[in-house]
Amino acid sequence: MRALLAVLAIFWGSGCDGLPGKPDPAERYRRPSEILDFDSLYSQNCSACHGAEGKLGPARPLADPLYLAYVGRARLQRIVAEGIPNTPMPAFGQAAGGLLNDAQIDALARGAFERWSDSSTLKGVSLPAYDEKSARLAGAPRGDAARGSRSFATFCADCHGKDGRGSLQGGSVVDPDFLALVSDQMLRTSVVVGRPDLGMPGWRQEGRRPLRPQEINDVVAWMRARRTRLPEPR
Repeated sequence: MRALLAVLAIFWGSGCDGLPGKPDPAERYRRPSEILDFDSLYSQNCSACHGAEGKLGPARPLADPLYLAYVGRARLQRIVAEGIPNTPMPAFGQAAGGLLNDAQIDALARGAFERWSDSSTLKGVSLPAYDEKSARLAGAPRGDAARGSRSFATFCADCHGKDGRGSLQGGSVVDPDFLALVSDQMLRTSVVVGRPDLGMPGWRQEGRRPLRPQEINDVVAWMRARRTRLPEPR
C-alpha cells in the first residue's frame, strides 16, 4: 500500500506536464505564413535548385560571397520576390503570385547574407557593374559580338571550346536549350562571378589579367547572338 501511495505521489507531483501525449510547443502546427526561420524557408523553397547547402545544385550557388557582393541584398530580395522572367527562376512574392509574404522574403535574403557573405574576401576588389544598364551609366558601351568572339577565344575557350560547344573542362555555352533558359544578366553574372562550386572562375582568372568591363559586355553579346528564337506554340 505504501508503495502504491508513493507512486501516486510522484505522479500527482509531476502534474499534467508528465502526461503522455502532451503537445510539444516546438512541434505545434504553424501556418505557412508564420514560418520565418531561414533553414525552413530555404529548404522548402530554394534548396532543390540552389543546393541543400547553397551550392552544387542545378542553379547558381548562393553560398558564394562573390555572388552575394555582386548582386547585393536588396537586389537578391527583389529577385526572390519577382523572379526572373523567361527563366526557371519563379516569383515567390505574393504580389507576383507566389506564396511568401514580405517578411519571409526578407528572412531569406537576410539569412543568405548572414550565413554566406564574407566581405573580408573581397577587400580591394572592384566588382564590375551588375547589368548592362549600369555599365553604360559607368561609361562602358554595349557589347559587340565580333569583339566578344576574340575575348571568348582568349579567356573562355580553354574550358568551353573554341566554338563554345564545350570540352572535358567545361560545358557548352551556346547550347540552344541553355540559352533559352537564361537571361542576358544571368550570362553576365556567370562571366563575372563564375561557378566556384563547379570550378569555373569568374572575370579574374589565375595567371591572366581580369576581363575589362567592355570585354565582359562583348562576351555576353557573343553568347546572346547565338540564342535562337523558339517557335511560338500553335
